[in-house]
Amino acid sequence: MSSSLAKQAKEVQAWISALQFSNESEKIVGHRTVYSISPYKTGTTFLAGAYDQKISRHEPIHHLSLKGLERDFDTFFIRRLNTLNLKLECSGYWSAYIEQLSRHSIAKDLQYICLLRKPSAWINSTVNYWHRPWDKIQYDYVTELFWKPKVGITPRKFMYADAQEQEGMIEKLSTYYFKYLRQTQILSNVHYVNLEEIEPFFTVLDEIIQEKADPKKSWRRENKAKEYNYSNEDLDQEYEQLIRTFVKTDSARIDD
Repeated sequence: MSSSLAKQAKEVQAWISALQFSNESEKIVGHRTVYSISPYKTGTTFLAGAYDQKISRHEPIHHLSLKGLERDFDTFFIRRLNTLNLKLECSGYWSAYIEQLSRHSIAKDLQYICLLRKPSAWINSTVNYWHRPWDKIQYDYVTELFWKPKVGITPRKFMYADAQEQEGMIEKLSTYYFKYLRQTQILSNVHYVNLEEIEPFFTVLDEIIQEKADPKKSWRRENKAKEYNYSNEDLDQEYEQLIRTFVKTDSARIDD
């Protein structure tokens, strides 16, 4: 992505991937994929990595998916599902397509996972992760195709913004996060899981997808060089009040 031809290379890669897509767009011909619908930086890397890549993937065909879902969500969704043929997928951009999933003739009946993380921690993690040394990247397609159109920010510019601009970006992040959380309620089959309780949840998930997780082989994507430290108790309390109105996590059911 540091090459001046990065965008063109990504476009060619996406075109080649699209050529391999299934033609079936009316029914599922393989696995009924379970989707994690949580945004980036909510533990999706760890969740997906506990299973073999033939079973579970994290952000597969990322660039093509961000473009294809915008062009023709209904057709692209089912062709993509059939092509990947996964039992579990964890991709942060699904958080922006919950309404489309709820209306899709096939997607509305699938099962979903919502990983729960306090908003201030999520904002803090997002800002710090996207502040890694991106300056050498010529084509930040996740920002161009997700962060700017869906959230309204360019996260890697956060550290260079003044206090007022940073406050505005935080407001947009929190607005997006709460909107996504509320929208999950329109889906019929959602498993809500606290980030700290992913490992107990594997017992439930193993049964759903008929596979055996191995959390020890997975990993958490961490940015140890954290330059920003954000906290907001009021925001987190609002979040706690919200999730109490519609959430009883699967991990809590295990403890009952």
